[in-house]
Amino acid sequence: MKKSTLFITVILTLFSSTIIAQSFPDGGFENKWQYFDNPTPGKSDYWDFVDGNFISTLNQLYELSGDQGDAPLTAFREENAYKGNYALKLVSNTMTFGEPLFLPGAAGTLSINFIDLACILGQPFTHRPLQFSGYYKYSPVKGDSAAIEVFLKKSGQILGRGKMVVKQKVDVWTNFNIPINYTSSSQPDSIVVIFAASAAYDFSSLETLMQCKGQNESTLTVDEVSFGYQQGIQQTMMPEMEISLYPNPATDKMTLLLPEPVKGKICIYDYSGKEVKTLSINGNTLAIDLLELAAGSYFINIMEDNKVLTSKMFIKE
Repeated sequence: MKKSTLFITVILTLFSSTIIAQSFPDGGFENKWQYFDNPTPGKSDYWDFVDGNFISTLNQLYELSGDQGDAPLTAFREENAYKGNYALKLVSNTMTFGEPLFLPGAAGTLSINFIDLACILGQPFTHRPLQFSGYYKYSPVKGDSAAIEVFLKKSGQILGRGKMVVKQKVDVWTNFNIPINYTSSSQPDSIVVIFAASAAYDFSSLETLMQCKGQNESTLTVDEVSFGYQQGIQQTMMPEMEISLYPNPATDKMTLLLPEPVKGKICIYDYSGKEVKTLSINGNTLAIDLLELAAGSYFINIMEDNKVLTSKMFIKE
């Protein structure tokens, strides 16, 4: 493949090389809390983010009740904060609706449409941050792991992505800095941010939400989160590559079509970030067998010389 490199210079001051925080609305989790009076008999009142906040939690499910069972609280206003008065604490738990259904303690730019039975991911966003930073603590149960993830999109296409998975116990407030790697020079129109106390999640639909896995009581606490970009440096990216995946959604197989030949590999990741399949490619087309993949949402990375050329999401039915 022809090696051309696109340099984008981010310059707000000519001589600074510091990381500058970009706005994450109420990234200190101080001001957007509301005390909700629960109308369901026998269920307690609780704290959650105000309606319309930049991020929301799975406490949206808490007011559901019926003859078959209830959904637990999984997000809490934590007073043991890194800075200020409050932090966000997420605790995985199981709800009972006919059969036990695991809920990862999660928050992010997501909402649940109970009319259409759909999960809605993303908020309008047009910046191009280079990192996502903050502070966290984590207490896993029985080998569970947590995840903090961010990806930026335009018209549904992923332009940049960063993710951190935490497997060990972290008792004290610890800084995290997640690089955001871009595969396109386009300006995003939306962003997805996810914090999850159990990393085996898939919020692409209510059906996949009900298939999440993890351990009850795994606890992730976060505070002082922000976006950042670096001034006075050049950001190196491969030029944007338009790729085709068809059919999408797919059942047993899918065809990848590239605009020009690539000698490298493709890597497929499930929604939790776990690599589930790797294939070599030498050309501009490849047939991909999907039979061994479970139903759900996946990301495919096209790689050459250990560089990600482009990424795209697809759905296995």
